[in-house]
Amino acid sequence: MGISEIQSSANLNATNWDFASQPDNILFSEKSCTCCVGFIDMVDSTRITAGLTRSQMSKYYSLFINWVNGIIRGYGGKVVKNTGDGLLFYFISLDDSHIKTVRNCLNSAITLSILHRNVNKKFISESLPDLNYRISLDYGEVSFAQTVDSTTPDIFSTTVNLCAKINKVADPNKVIIGGDLYRIARNLSGYDFHEIKETISISNRAYPLYTVSEAKTIGEY
Repeated sequence: MGISEIQSSANLNATNWDFASQPDNILFSEKSCTCCVGFIDMVDSTRITAGLTRSQMSKYYSLFINWVNGIIRGYGGKVVKNTGDGLLFYFISLDDSHIKTVRNCLNSAITLSILHRNVNKKFISESLPDLNYRISLDYGEVSFAQTVDSTTPDIFSTTVNLCAKINKVADPNKVIIGGDLYRIARNLSGYDFHEIKETISISNRAYPLYTVSEAKTIGEY
């Protein structure tokens, strides 16, 4: 079947498409809220899973996604999107101070980082390859959209885009955050923040990035 035939059968020919008659399959909310946004992405998953059977591949992704989902929800976060080899999540700020939200978001990400070795033991016990992942967080305004065939809203904003972009800069199994989140979290006790050399460009200005980890006690240095 040629392209023109496909367009005709699917009613996708622009000259015949009645946009006004089409249902709103995606509903955009006019409201926005301030959130901590997070993204966790598996490292090199395409190459790794290429050598797995269908059953092994299914188990590989399933173990990862369900494990991450459980930790995020345990800290009060919401997972909104499964990208195949990653998850997008957020924590809504429920008060003006934002401190509890920021702590929950940071703690969830640091927990995922700390438990890397533990979760790999599970993968090894299932005869699966080692798992590595990058975690990125940022903070800002987020808007919501709802598809008619889903009960889970999607999120979108510059903050979401930045969070996905800075994920590529993170070291495997570590947490990286954007400057907007750092400005709120930098004075919180219990965390170690370190600015990294890499930056990303936003409107021709350098956007700073930071690693974050659990603060060590004197005896641990």
